[in-house]
Amino acid sequence: MPYTPEHKEQTRQRILQAAAKLFCSHGFDRVTLTQIMQQANMTHGAFYAHFSGKSSLYEAAMQFATSNAFWARDDKQTEGKDTHIKALVTRYLNWGKKNSEPSPLEFLVTDAAHKEEKVRKAYQACFDNLVERLEGILEKHGNREAKALAEETVVSLVGTVAIARSFAPSMQKDFLKRAKLRIVSRLNSGLKTP
Repeated sequence: MPYTPEHKEQTRQRILQAAAKLFCSHGFDRVTLTQIMQQANMTHGAFYAHFSGKSSLYEAAMQFATSNAFWARDDKQTEGKDTHIKALVTRYLNWGKKNSEPSPLEFLVTDAAHKEEKVRKAYQACFDNLVERLEGILEKHGNREAKALAEETVVSLVGTVAIARSFAPSMQKDFLKRAKLRIVSRLNSGLKTP
């Protein structure tokens, strides 16, 4: 008896969820299909029913992670001009805290220069998505250099977390706090006052 379309989609979502979690934590090269399927509590047969290979799964998993990331969601409670920006920066720099949402960008910096084109393109799409989201917020507040400021900010966020990961835990909190103040200040200086 064939599986229903709903069952097939649920299976695909479980695989994507497991893959996104593992890829975001360890990067493309350090994750195996066996680990992904164990995380999803499924067999390899289920994998090949949905994906042609690991790089195809990576591409789909990064799209899944990006579309479900906190920066892709609108926060209806943000009213002030810089509240949304502060919330985005704060959540991004909450790396390592309980219940924090990992971003594929900071954990997958090594994937940006990967030898497989699908892997590089998936990383680029994730980067572009965050830049576009931030650019849209900045444009709403009258920033004429929104694209450049958004790119600069995303590079700062990704670099900050990537570097913080290399520090001793006792140094990470202060480093992230200083970075947050610096990044938010730079963003606020680029906003037009009403």
